[in-house]
Amino acid sequence: MSTPDAAERSEPAPWRDRRFRIFAAGNVVNNIGEAVYTVALPLFVYERTGSLTVMSLLAVLTPATLLLAPVLGAVVDRHGARILVVPGLLVQVAAAIALNLTGLAEHAPVWPLFVFGALVQIGGAAYRMGWMTGVAHMFPDNPVRSRASLGSLYTVTNVVGPLIVSAALLWFGYTGLLWFNVLTFFAPIAVWLMGIHPPRQRPAESGGGMVRGLAEGLRVMWATPVLLHAMLVFLPMLLVGTTGTMTLSLFRLQHDWDLSPRAVGLVLVAVRIAGVLGTVLVSERKTFPFRAIVLTGTVGMGVALLTMASGSVHMFVAAMVVMFGFQAALGVASDLMVFKFVPADALGRVGGIVDLALGLPILAGPLCVPALADLLGAGPTFLAFGSLQLAGLLWLWRTWQQWAPSVPHTSSREEAVSV
Repeated sequence: MSTPDAAERSEPAPWRDRRFRIFAAGNVVNNIGEAVYTVALPLFVYERTGSLTVMSLLAVLTPATLLLAPVLGAVVDRHGARILVVPGLLVQVAAAIALNLTGLAEHAPVWPLFVFGALVQIGGAAYRMGWMTGVAHMFPDNPVRSRASLGSLYTVTNVVGPLIVSAALLWFGYTGLLWFNVLTFFAPIAVWLMGIHPPRQRPAESGGGMVRGLAEGLRVMWATPVLLHAMLVFLPMLLVGTTGTMTLSLFRLQHDWDLSPRAVGLVLVAVRIAGVLGTVLVSERKTFPFRAIVLTGTVGMGVALLTMASGSVHMFVAAMVVMFGFQAALGVASDLMVFKFVPADALGRVGGIVDLALGLPILAGPLCVPALADLLGAGPTFLAFGSLQLAGLLWLWRTWQQWAPSVPHTSSREEAVSV
């Protein structure tokens, strides 16, 4: 039997397609607004209330939308991506405007920030599910590379967003930044009006409703062993590579070695650059040798975490940069595996189930890290995380020959027609 790496099919670069370039530009503008919003709103709330608890609860709204992913995925597969894109965008625009009008006044209550903030995130979850699932239908000649390039752009915007907040805060304040976020929602709307959007699809004829649709998604996953194996290998990475690990790393830099804020800022710049490089090295490949990427990333991230237990600040910083670079690469691989191994007409359901399953350790990580650090200390915690990360190699080794070859998938209902 041929190996998955040997069966790789090269896809053409999406950047040669003018439609993709316009589509990507709209995503970049929208993602920058989202990154600015994610940073500016919690900081605004902390400045207004002085409560870390309120700030933290508001930040939970974004990952909490993972709970909706399977339901939104089933809707996309049954009715097509278009049913979520425009409604999701309109909900975001309306909720963001309402949030700014009711929650930013000097003596405004806190509840509008939570109510309308939740609606912004729900609309965003619907929009992203429709927009990203539609990529496979919009760019059928290179769906994996198209999704990968969009992922790398998203990583870049996560770096650009905090920089914009830092640079623009003195001139525009939090209110100006949050209104800037509202304007960015109109970029993908403009792209849609230019005719670049998911094609119209006939609703799936299979009955049974939402529950049966999700059950069929689970059946597709069960029939795709490489997807199940990969999820088990990724679970440790998602648990040890969360924001909790970043927080512990910054704590150690300041607590153990008394680095200045400027020095810590430079380390963060290096970490973000490594994240962009890790993302691009995976996303811009002509082929996607999934097994080799997972093996390399798992080993690299695990060894780096073990090295972060070192008492040397120089070794710690170097390992920290390497670790988050490999984590970004594995993060892209985890996003792309659904596009690579799942038929186009099941992307929504399977992607939603995978998002939920892999999102739970992301939510649990920040809760586990402080408890472990208090119990073991910072250095031993990194040793434990490195060991946990490398434990994923056991399952990878056991299932090495079962990672099925890459087979191009097409939708079983490609009656899509452009309008």
